[in-house]
Amino acid sequence: MKRKKGIFRKKNIKRQDRKRRYRLWGRAALVLVILGMMAGGARFALKNLDLFSLQKILVTGDPKTISETQVLQRIQIPLGTNLYSLDLPKIRNQLKGNEFFKKISVHRRWPHTLVVHIEEYQTEFLLYTTRYYYVDRSGVIFKDITDSQDSRDWVIFTGITEDELLSRPNKVKKTLQSGFRLKEAYLKTKFAEAFGVSEIHYDKNIGFTLYPEKQKYSIKFGYQDFGEKIEKLSQVLEKLHQNKVKFSSIDLNYPGKVLMTL
Repeated sequence: MKRKKGIFRKKNIKRQDRKRRYRLWGRAALVLVILGMMAGGARFALKNLDLFSLQKILVTGDPKTISETQVLQRIQIPLGTNLYSLDLPKIRNQLKGNEFFKKISVHRRWPHTLVVHIEEYQTEFLLYTTRYYYVDRSGVIFKDITDSQDSRDWVIFTGITEDELLSRPNKVKKTLQSGFRLKEAYLKTKFAEAFGVSEIHYDKNIGFTLYPEKQKYSIKFGYQDFGEKIEKLSQVLEKLHQNKVKFSSIDLNYPGKVLMTL
């Protein structure tokens, strides 16, 4: 008899545990239903309350190739529209197609504002292969302007081929980045203000060569150490122009020396 009582006791414990689990599951399900109803109610309120009506569309990022009016014309969202109901990915897609646009972001600023942020590429070079491309400071080629009316009044970068654009894009990008660093360092000098720069040429054997816009000579900078070489160039150019020495090129690639071709 004692043995039977032990068996019955175990069965009762299992039955009680099962009932306890059912009660817990039932409470959890009830909580989920309540939360779902609350979320649904919140969404309904957000979509229908005038409290969240659109009162202002703010265009940020200071884009140069599109005006605020043009942005508003593209997205065509009337004021008074419920802010929560706006389809943000659709709005972004309506603004695509401008090759100057680097990044487009759209977000809500509660309770009444839609913010459209447009970040654009900034042209630093006009890359010439057999075609013309706009290039930004990070070495990104973002627009082919060969058959367009876009301005070509930029510093020209030469020495890269169409084949290299396709076969060695990473190397081309690094080369363009180095070219930008050279241009940036050069433009900080006094003689750059006076003489300008028309072209930077890259040759895999000798590096970078810069051509001032208002002078008939070239300056060979090699591959690196542009800051040090420009300091050396500043000292030499001042003396050369003071003495009215005529030359066709300056080579800065020799330590402690400046070679000139007359």
